[in-house]
Amino acid sequence: MKFTFTLFCLLSNLMFSLSLFAQDSQEKNKKLTLSGYVDVYYSDFSDSLGANEFQLYSTVSPRSKRFGLNAAQITANYEEKNIRGTVTLHYGDIAQATWSSEFPVIQEANAGVRLGKGWWVDGGFFTTHIGTESFLPKNNFTSSTTIATYNEPFFQSGARLSYEGSEKIAFQFHVVSGYNFFLDKNNAKSVGVLFSYSPTSKFTLSYSNLLGRESEDGIKPKQFRVYQNLYFQYQPTEAFTWLTGADMGIQSHSGLDHPEEEAVMYNVLTTLNYKFSPVYGITLRGEIFSDPDGFISGTLSDKNGNERGFEAYGITFSNEYKPSESSFLRLEGRYIKAKDALEVFYQDGPQSHRFEWMVTLGLYLDKSFSF
Repeated sequence: MKFTFTLFCLLSNLMFSLSLFAQDSQEKNKKLTLSGYVDVYYSDFSDSLGANEFQLYSTVSPRSKRFGLNAAQITANYEEKNIRGTVTLHYGDIAQATWSSEFPVIQEANAGVRLGKGWWVDGGFFTTHIGTESFLPKNNFTSSTTIATYNEPFFQSGARLSYEGSEKIAFQFHVVSGYNFFLDKNNAKSVGVLFSYSPTSKFTLSYSNLLGRESEDGIKPKQFRVYQNLYFQYQPTEAFTWLTGADMGIQSHSGLDHPEEEAVMYNVLTTLNYKFSPVYGITLRGEIFSDPDGFISGTLSDKNGNERGFEAYGITFSNEYKPSESSFLRLEGRYIKAKDALEVFYQDGPQSHRFEWMVTLGLYLDKSFSF
């Protein structure tokens, strides 16, 4: 209670200071940006699940031998000198595969106030600040996402302090409900940071993390999780881009064979993109995922009847044709291989590997209004 009262006093003082700051600013430049994104697909998987079932470890184009809708979303973003807000509504297979069951249509909804030059504080529902890839195909070189992205958080609720006053440096500090939660499962809060550095337009280095208790209230021993992501993107020429990222997660009291020990997982992905022309390019991506204790990916029974976490590697090849700067058509093939004893796929019997291919067509646009 004492902490809550102290926090209330600090926030009250902050609001008073902001009111004085706002009175000093007479600028009334306002901008409203409306955005839309549609992504459709056809895909085929070697795994023999039931009709219209979502494939394992897949959130993009997840229904085999079906035409489908990955995403249909709209965004409204409002900004003036001292306040801003964003609302994004989405629908489709990506939303169904990844999003909160309590708020399935709301991708993000947040509002913010400027604290000073380059500094903002925002609160509400956000997409995650962690990860090498985006969960949306339009933001990636490939449409499919890695097993790493499948197991990372997609969304979070809370507050964000950010610095956006430099072209080379970006910083965020988050206080959120937990790992992939809008509504938390315990009374603890998680904290995380994002730091991005771009010394030149050709190179970006980014680090992010999330730290907090993930076990439910009343469960002992308590399980604390530290999840970290580090990636870099290097574009030496207009034609070539190299992206590599890695995650490492540690959770206390989560060992599969020895519950008193901490569990460790990691993943690595590398993406190479080459553009032969402004309208055609290819991408090659490799991935490794290892969560032997299953505290992130969950546990599975192997062919010997032993419980274990998921471990796999994969390779993806993608062709992209861009009819315009705001659209893409991709033909993509992917191969995933789990550890031999993990026969999690099925084709004429249990299998430890899967082939998949997909065609995706995406269109995105935005329009800004100043007043």
